[in-house]
Amino acid sequence: MALGFFDGVHLGHQSLLKKTKRIAEKDNLKFTVMTFDPHPNDVIKLEKDWRYLTPLALKIERLAAIGVDKLFVIKFNLSFASLLPSDFIKQYVLGLQAKHIVVGFDFTFGNKAQGTADYLQKMSKNNPFDVTVISKQVHNDEKISSTLIRKIVRDGDVHLVPYYMGHHFQIKGVVYSSNRHKHEKKKNMEIYTGNKYILPAPGVYSVEIKNRNRTCHGLFIRYGSSRRNDEISGQIIEMLKGGVVEEVTVKFLKQIHFESESQCSSNFKEVMK
Repeated sequence: MALGFFDGVHLGHQSLLKKTKRIAEKDNLKFTVMTFDPHPNDVIKLEKDWRYLTPLALKIERLAAIGVDKLFVIKFNLSFASLLPSDFIKQYVLGLQAKHIVVGFDFTFGNKAQGTADYLQKMSKNNPFDVTVISKQVHNDEKISSTLIRKIVRDGDVHLVPYYMGHHFQIKGVVYSSNRHKHEKKKNMEIYTGNKYILPAPGVYSVEIKNRNRTCHGLFIRYGSSRRNDEISGQIIEMLKGGVVEEVTVKFLKQIHFESESQCSSNFKEVMK
């Protein structure tokens, strides 16, 4: 069983999960994962507007794609956060009959994060489970972490994300094509992503848009204002008829930078036609 929050299911997480899968196959065990929801910062630091690289539904999709046999999603609340590390092991390791635990080198658990990878290894000596600890994964001498990737996205440097996640940053959103837009022949439509996803800095982004059966390239206009919804354009969007609501997946390829303010203004107007 792999333990972790796994926001983004980035390359560091993937290394840990693949190791867990290999151990499970070798020992003829189920490949299981335990994760938590919501983020501990949401509960402990009361950061109620916490944004995710992969909200829970998308994280579940990513874990399923890796081949997880069974997933435990533990509700992270104050009661869970206050568990003694020894009680965590009793309930969630021994209680689930886990035979082999796999964690990252910096994994912590239990009251005030007193439980560590070293503590797990120590406890395994007198209990019927083994522990494997995955070392730090780096790129350009930087630790691959969800915190770092969130900063990269927030800064608008979405072209760097594949070096840390193994693929482009993507979100799911709902596009609504209103009759007003249809009459105006407007090619850009508003996109609603809810309040769970982290989103890149304001600007214009080259994106890949996918719905159930089509994929195309387009533009994502990020306003970053509570008074104006973000907009998206592309062939799929242009095909929507008035009143249609459709979920799309948006893959961010790169931010489009303009050489001068006047070029930015003229190009932005062209984008918005």
